[in-house]
Amino acid sequence: MSRRSSRASSVAATAKISGATDDDIDGAPENEASPTQSDVLKGAEKSKASDATTTKKTAKKKAATKKGKSKETSDDEDDSKPKAKKKAAPKKRKSKSASASDDESSTTKKQKSPKKKKAADHQRWTERTPLTRHWDSEKAMASTGSYTFTVISWNVAGLRAFVKKQPDALMNLANKYQADVICLQETKLQEGHLDDKKLKLREHFEEKLEGYESHWSYSLTKKGYSGTAMFIKTREGGEKVEDGGKGDSSKKGKKQATLGAFFSKTGESKNDTTAKEGDVKLTGDVPISHLQPININTELSLPAHDGEGRAITAEFPLFYLTNLYVPNSGQKLDRLGYRTEQWDADLLTKMQQLEKEGNKPVIWLGDLNVAHNERDTWNEGAKHLAKSAGTTAEERASFERQLGAGYIDAFRQLHPEGRGHYSYWSQRAGNREPNKGLRLDYFICSKELMEDGDGKKALVRDSYILPEELGSDHCPIVLEIEIKK
Repeated sequence: MSRRSSRASSVAATAKISGATDDDIDGAPENEASPTQSDVLKGAEKSKASDATTTKKTAKKKAATKKGKSKETSDDEDDSKPKAKKKAAPKKRKSKSASASDDESSTTKKQKSPKKKKAADHQRWTERTPLTRHWDSEKAMASTGSYTFTVISWNVAGLRAFVKKQPDALMNLANKYQADVICLQETKLQEGHLDDKKLKLREHFEEKLEGYESHWSYSLTKKGYSGTAMFIKTREGGEKVEDGGKGDSSKKGKKQATLGAFFSKTGESKNDTTAKEGDVKLTGDVPISHLQPININTELSLPAHDGEGRAITAEFPLFYLTNLYVPNSGQKLDRLGYRTEQWDADLLTKMQQLEKEGNKPVIWLGDLNVAHNERDTWNEGAKHLAKSAGTTAEERASFERQLGAGYIDAFRQLHPEGRGHYSYWSQRAGNREPNKGLRLDYFICSKELMEDGDGKKALVRDSYILPEELGSDHCPIVLEIEIKK
């Protein structure tokens, strides 16, 4: 083979590797140097890279064109349809320092402009003002020889439960205040309860209130309802007084010589006014007969009202004493008309009748179920009071009519400025401890018992309330009457 033909063969082989055609090779000038294999490979790679870049640019342009078309389409659709509400952007979280400063600023604002408290729409009187004691029985006996006749009244809200919870309460009360008469309301006893072998109430009172005669009035219309009782101290040489009416009298056969036990066996004079054993209450120069009841009636002798056991009247030589449990007007005020138009009116007529026929003053006492005015309620002005039993305008007006007929509320007469002195508190509401109460218990007296003068033998000297005595939703109240020699 000649040199010329061998050179042509090598060029053809190189062209196959680089992808060049025979025409390309033949068209090259003869005197130009032939490219090497590495140069051919580099050229091929550059060509591929250039093609890839061109392809990417073309793809981007196509994508941009499509996006533009879709945007135009969506804009057209937005114009033809109502636009949807945009979602609120999520709130950015505040940094701790920012929130702290916000809290400080809000606190500062609150301090600068505190919320105003709503003004109370009624009074809130729970403080007990100090009371002046007007009477000293020991000094009176020593100086004038008079005797202080002490009456205690207490609504016990069920005597069976009361005795079970506080078996010594009445005995302690009688001894502490040297009571001559103890009047109870709302005993809720029926005839037969006293002699019930399981209850043993009669035995209980004979033991605990030894030296007192008991008198009872029961409800005949409803069981476990109403009821009153009266315990009267017996005196040496005194005669037992039987009940008038349908009540019950103590069945003790023995006569209680209460004063005889107070004197020594050597026979000291009965006029000796020195107390023996520290708790003896003697009669001074007052005849014992002035301290004993003449008659007991366990009814009002008013047929319209006598079926509920609400009254016991004891006639003493110098006055009448009537223990009452006045009807409650009811939660729905369903007995308001009966209470104010019948009971209150008939009671007033009865008291006036006794006063006139007996020619002596009267005292009626007990749970009268009325809070007279703002001094007798802790929350006067509260909206519900106008529709609550005991504080309605009708009940207060009826009580005013009784007082206007010539009778006096002893406690209020003697302590006109006394505030916070209540005798009843709702147990359900827990009102006793904060002293959110009402004064529902009274001693109502004829005027002549409140006015001193020549020839007066009986005079009311003091009246007070004992809120510290527990055992009921009511507390006891006390009346002191001077019996002059």
